[in-house]
Amino acid sequence: MTDQTTNPKAQNSALLNGRYRLLAIVAGGGMATVYKAQDTLLNRVVAVKTLRERFVQDPQFVQRFREEAQAAANLNHPNIVTIYDVGRDVVNGVERHYIVMEYVEGQDLKQVIRDRAVSGQFFGIEEAVDIVRQVGEGVGYAHRRGLVHCDLKPQNVIITPEGRAKVADFGIARAYTAMVAERMDVVWGTPQYYSPEQATGAAPTPASDVYSIGVMMFEMLSGRLPFEAHDAQELARMHLNAEPPALHTLNPNVPLQLEAIVRRTMAKDPANRYRDADQLARVFTAYLHQGEEQTLRQSFAQSSEPAAGRTPLSRPATINRTSQTPQRPMPVPTGGTGRSVSASALTGATGARTAASGAPAGSTPAQQGGTDLMLWLLGGLAILCVLGLIPLWAFVVRSYNSPAPAVGVGATSTSTIMTATTPSAVVTSDLVAVPPLEGLTFAQASQQLGDLGLQARIIEERADVNATESKVLEQRPVAGTQISTGSFVELIVSKPTQAQTVPAELLGQLYTDSLEQTLQTVGWRVAVEESFSVAPEKTIIGLNPPAGTKLGLSETLTVTVSTGGRIDLNVDMSPVIMVSTRFGQDRYVAGQTLQFSVVWRAVDNVGRDYSVFVHVLHEDGSPAEGVQTNGDRTPMNNGVPVPTSTWTAGTLVNDTYEVSLPVNLPAGNYRIEVGLYDDQGRLNVVDYGNTPAQPQGVNSVLVRTIHVG
Repeated sequence: MTDQTTNPKAQNSALLNGRYRLLAIVAGGGMATVYKAQDTLLNRVVAVKTLRERFVQDPQFVQRFREEAQAAANLNHPNIVTIYDVGRDVVNGVERHYIVMEYVEGQDLKQVIRDRAVSGQFFGIEEAVDIVRQVGEGVGYAHRRGLVHCDLKPQNVIITPEGRAKVADFGIARAYTAMVAERMDVVWGTPQYYSPEQATGAAPTPASDVYSIGVMMFEMLSGRLPFEAHDAQELARMHLNAEPPALHTLNPNVPLQLEAIVRRTMAKDPANRYRDADQLARVFTAYLHQGEEQTLRQSFAQSSEPAAGRTPLSRPATINRTSQTPQRPMPVPTGGTGRSVSASALTGATGARTAASGAPAGSTPAQQGGTDLMLWLLGGLAILCVLGLIPLWAFVVRSYNSPAPAVGVGATSTSTIMTATTPSAVVTSDLVAVPPLEGLTFAQASQQLGDLGLQARIIEERADVNATESKVLEQRPVAGTQISTGSFVELIVSKPTQAQTVPAELLGQLYTDSLEQTLQTVGWRVAVEESFSVAPEKTIIGLNPPAGTKLGLSETLTVTVSTGGRIDLNVDMSPVIMVSTRFGQDRYVAGQTLQFSVVWRAVDNVGRDYSVFVHVLHEDGSPAEGVQTNGDRTPMNNGVPVPTSTWTAGTLVNDTYEVSLPVNLPAGNYRIEVGLYDDQGRLNVVDYGNTPAQPQGVNSVLVRTIHVG
């Protein structure tokens, strides 16, 4: 939750229950508004989530809102936004239901993904895995307590400046064991991220959250959603029947092992996924640990000098798998007879014996007048124990010289993570040095490894427009490392790709479905962005990389298209939303009549007659003299009057307004502000959306600043 706007109404409102002072709106959804607030009792900043006024009279919405607090209040985890309090108050005669939460500085994950997409950057593999691991740990904690989030999406994950992920809005989280049949007709979740079973209206389970996490992971690694469609029904069909694109085709840097994990999280059948987010988090932890372990082994191999042709062990003690207690190796016997024991063993035995007999501690058995039978029995037992450790030591050496197991989808538990390509043959004890392979073609590297009894395995392909054939870029383990014959050497290789020139002819064309298919046929990934321009809607006004640049296959071409003069506003004037405005020009001249339109949408029955006002103001807020408008009238839809008293939930009205600029109007910038009013005053602005939060007029919306001259 980041501090985005300051709402005058919030600043001037009374305290909720005399304790929580609302400071600014920081987020809003269809059901509630989230404020940055001050807890005046504990003197700390908090977030207060209030149910929107139009839902307060609906007992079902109120009940769901309170269930949110009750379900999440006992979740105390560093990766979950903490709930502090829940309450109800009456402010200015209006009932307010609210939840008080931890205030988290940062960005939601969706915004981070968008920022990366704009810059053409992917998440780093470790960065993405770590974020999803944290999400899994937080949601897994809830799963262990019988709660399913039901609406996991990147908008509900906040990333702090320190890189911590915190899951927010358990808004429809419920005890999945208490799901009842009377609500099975409700589809929970957000269409882009919900699971196949949620698409059919079935009750969400922990495996449903796993699927949603998989979609988030796919989006982070590829920069796009696995399924994209124009309506929720088509998205539901794709979640049920379509397979997502292969991740490595969208981002060649994604290792195949990681792709296999993501593919399993997005299995159509919940039984084929990880059973809950807790298990998924452990899989990602093991994946990260695997990478760290391989790095440590390589560093150890480079910095150590193995003696007598043996690879040194990287772990100092064997582990007893029953007690989990480190077991110290027994002292190895010395001497030529094969019967003597270590000095400590001799001292311990003779010390005990002499103490029992009363002889001086330093005396020998001969001095004591006979052979110490107990000494010989203990010595023999020690020798047998040491001899028994020799095969165990050999087994440990072979184990630590074997390649680390790879994470794969075939794993049935997180304690045993295997790869489907691991050979079943027993590894021999013969050791060979890994040859230097970097710079060789894959065929040459495979031949060299085969001559030594080793096997090659490609773990990553990196697109390279300058490469003419596949060559080894990196190898694991590094050259010179001693490994057992039959082992795999993992290779990162280049992937030759053809480069095409970005055509300048794209600029000025309309971006259509057929043009998009043409660009994809070339082999490029296409990302589309909108930017304000008065050029016809969807006209291409920008390319990244720019025209004339060589762009390799599978790389991303970002196409910027015009909004056609449309500016998205999303101003909440409950029960009405000011959706957008549209202007046809960038600059105007005195004496001209300008036209602009506003799209209104009702979110509930309005039931009152409001008029529209249009004000043209100087930048200091004073009225522009001589300007005439056709405001102060009933809204019109395409020229037909539509009184607001007739508006019901879902009503859309596209109203056009005219402003006549006098010929003597001084050059400069002018503010155009719009709002609704009746005989009791102006309709309150609850959330200023994408517009400036402090226009000159009270409960007035600054739709655009124009330039005259």
